[in-house]
Amino acid sequence: MKMAKKLLALVLTGVMAMSVLTGCGSTASRQAAGKLEGMLKEANPNATVEVGSEELANKAIEAATTDDGKFETNAKKNIKAALKEGNNDKYVWYAYFEAEGKNETDKAQAIANEILKTETNGSVTIGTNKAVNSLYVGIPGKYNIKAGDEFVLSMKEFTVTSDDGKTTTDWIMAVVTCKAVENK
Repeated sequence: MKMAKKLLALVLTGVMAMSVLTGCGSTASRQAAGKLEGMLKEANPNATVEVGSEELANKAIEAATTDDGKFETNAKKNIKAALKEGNNDKYVWYAYFEAEGKNETDKAQAIANEILKTETNGSVTIGTNKAVNSLYVGIPGKYNIKAGDEFVLSMKEFTVTSDDGKTTTDWIMAVVTCKAVENK
């Protein structure tokens, strides 16, 4: 019996370690990713969205907020600069919004609004020109590129302090990446 308990403890430890190492996100992130995938399929029927680590969301939050938890004056500019760094082979989009009252569909829609583009003929496409690094994405030796099919969502909730320091509000930072591929 003792051996069975030890084995079970070891297995559970392994499962927990794998979930951390593979970047399995929160339930909310997985649900938002599922909803976002459905929305992106309107523009790309092969689109998939997986939940990645919180690394890019954390990077964006750090760029957007001060040490005392307030929004930076130049939050959007800072986020764009932070997310461009090291992402020349993939498109990067971001969205941040207040968390209160948002269900998973609302969250996914806020993110999709930053990615999807409605063309003049009414068709919906992946708005690579809306990516923060659209001018810098490339594939060596390829000149006609587009966003691929595999999108990765990095999402995290964070708290912002009001300018007077008296109240706090919960926000969500979402960063989506997609590798560039040759447009054949």
